[in-house]
Amino acid sequence: MPKISLLRGKGSPHVTYPINENDLLQRLIDGDHAAFETIYHHYKQQLAVNLLKLLKDDDLATDALQDLFTRVWKNRSSIDINQSFKAYLYRIAKNLVIDYYRKAAHDKTLYDLLLQSTDWYSPIEEQLIKKENKEIFESLLNKLPPQQRRAFELHKLKGKSYKEIVEIMGITPTTINKHIYQASQSIKEQVLKSPHLFRAILIPVILAYL
Repeated sequence: MPKISLLRGKGSPHVTYPINENDLLQRLIDGDHAAFETIYHHYKQQLAVNLLKLLKDDDLATDALQDLFTRVWKNRSSIDINQSFKAYLYRIAKNLVIDYYRKAAHDKTLYDLLLQSTDWYSPIEEQLIKKENKEIFESLLNKLPPQQRRAFELHKLKGKSYKEIVEIMGITPTTINKHIYQASQSIKEQVLKSPHLFRAILIPVILAYL
């Protein structure tokens, strides 16, 4: 099975074309590698986009995609052609992403890579500010230093501009930016490390993407 690149602007574009999926799946079940290749190329790009959104790293997403289709090939005899094959693929993708984040708690390199993703906080924040997660969010905020928490709340929760925060807190925009960044990193770190927070926060984020 070929290894593809998910880097923006590289790799073949996603092309949607008609396929007789039931026929291909039956041939796949029977061990037809050509049918497997056709299915792989038909679904790989849409799965790759979602995996990249969640894993925030080209290499991790590429590895996950390869793992996904390796599982499809190895478990081909259990495929039910009367059920949605797309849903089957996305279940595997969801489980792979969940596994990656669970591994991150024990793998410093993987953990650091996920933590360094600068755009990871937004979906976590969206999940945290929901009413049902209010107590969780409050407990995370309580662990922040006072200045970090205040700058974070003013900007992220109350929508204040840096100029307004300068007037309220009497600190420079550079310091405000530092406080907000450090607060976001601290919250991400707590969510990634805690099995309880992982289930409450990250799994719904993963489900929303897949």
